[in-house]
Formats: sequence, structure tokens, C-alpha cells
Amino acid sequence: MKTQFSILAITTASVLPWAGAWAGAPYARADTVVLTSVADNTIIEDPAGTYSCGAAQYFFAGRVGINGGSTLRRGAVRFDFSSVPAGSLISSVSLRMYCSAAGQTVAQTINLKRFQVSWGEGASVAFGGGGAPAMTNDVTWLHRLYPATLWTIPGGEFNPAVSSARSVGGVGYYTWPTSTQLVADVQAMLNASATNFGWCVLGNETTLQSVKRFDARESGVAASRPQLTVVFFPPTIYDLTGDNRINAPDLTVLLDSWGGSGAADFNHDGVVAAQDLSILLSAWTG
Repeated sequence: MKTQFSILAITTASVLPWAGAWAGAPYARADTVVLTSVADNTIIEDPAGTYSCGAAQYFFAGRVGINGGSTLRRGAVRFDFSSVPAGSLISSVSLRMYCSAAGQTVAQTINLKRFQVSWGEGASVAFGGGGAPAMTNDVTWLHRLYPATLWTIPGGEFNPAVSSARSVGGVGYYTWPTSTQLVADVQAMLNASATNFGWCVLGNETTLQSVKRFDARESGVAASRPQLTVVFFPPTIYDLTGDNRINAPDLTVLLDSWGGSGAADFNHDGVVAAQDLSILLSAWTG
């Protein structure tokens, strides 16, 4: 009992901070899934909140020129993570999108920020960045679900932290790289699917004609649709008891193996130790 108490003390004092650092360690086989967006739209700056691009082939990010009213465009994109097994540990995430038009070819930073609430994609069909009359459940500048549900903050509610950033110039494919925040976003949305609201795509919101156009899921070219690549470690790697959960019984098995070897040696260094405990806690489902 004294030995277990000492190990648990290590858990709270020093192991938990290591969890993120060991998420990508080569301790087991990783799986990869490539997901195409299941919803995307454009949040068009409009004081009346009446325009959207729900069923359009494109969405936009940045500020348009004088002819468009010098107003803002913010993209919205979301993915379905149901093909990633519950309890998986996310290792890396990257987003690939195709910029099919640019107001200027000058490179602009395009940021991803995780939405805090749900938003919608309705049946509005627009052929340009000006949008079309919003339809039921479209997102607008004022509505996250037109016409009944409003944003608390016009223009969208999203985290202040940047999940990933990419410089985008002219036409072409661009990849937003993995980051600690992007991995944390997907892990959180996987663990609690009710919080899967996707990301806001934000461009240069100061400079006129800085807007970039990206192909949406409705694009006729499948390869140009938004694609999210997720690398993950399935939960069965850490499920030491076969109950499809990472929980207290698995922790007991690991503690009983402490200092030895066996299935709980997740990082394959020959000994069950603090790093293996950190890995188990990172995949915890309860």
C-alpha cells in the first residue's frame, strides 16, 4: 500500500504536466483518418443579418473591397469525428484547404479559432462573397441559426486563442499545421461530441481586398474540399482490462506492474514507470 501511495503522489506532483509532451511519443501504433468537412459557411458582415452562403461552393475569410462595402467575411467549418474511436488519444491534426481565388495575391495570415457554440449551414445559394438571402438554420452576422437563434456577440463566438495559422497568398492548396491547441481542440470535441462546433476561419480584417476564397464541401472537385487529417492512438492500446474504457481498473493493472514490464509499458522502454502512467492518464475516459 505504501508503494502505491508513493506512485500516486508522483501522479499529482509531476506526471500530469507531461501528458501533452508524450502524446506523440512512438509507444504504439497510430492510426490516421482524413475527414472532409460536414458543414461550412460564410459569416457575412451585415447589420441586418440577412445574408449567408450555406449551400455555396465556397466560403470566404478577410475583408472585401469598396465595391463589396468594405465588410468582413469569416469562414466556418466543421468535421464529424465519429470515425475516431471514443477514448482515442489525439496525436496530431492538420487542415488542408484550397484557396480558389484571392482579392490580392499578397500573403495574408489566416487563423483558425475554435467556435464556442453551434452554428448552421442552410440552403442559401450564393455565387460570390456577397451572399444570398439567408435560409433556415443558416449562419449570419447576427444569427448562428437563422432566423431564431442569435449570437451573443455579432460575427461569431470563438476562442481568443489561435488553434493554427497559415500564410495564404494566391490560388493553391494550403495546410494549417498541427499545434498543441489544434490537438487539444479535437481531443475536446472527441471527448464531448456536444461541443463539436468546428472552427472560425479568420483572415486579415484590416486591409481592403484581403479576402481569400476557399472551396467548400459542395465543391465539384472532391480533392479541393476542406480535409482534416487526424492522427490518433486507439483506446484499445491503453485498455488493459478489456472493458473498452481507460479507467481505474487499468490504473490498478499499471500500478501492479510498476517497475516491471508487460502490457502497461506503453512507451516500450522496458519498464513500467512514470511516463507510462502519464500516457494512461492522457487517454483517461473514466
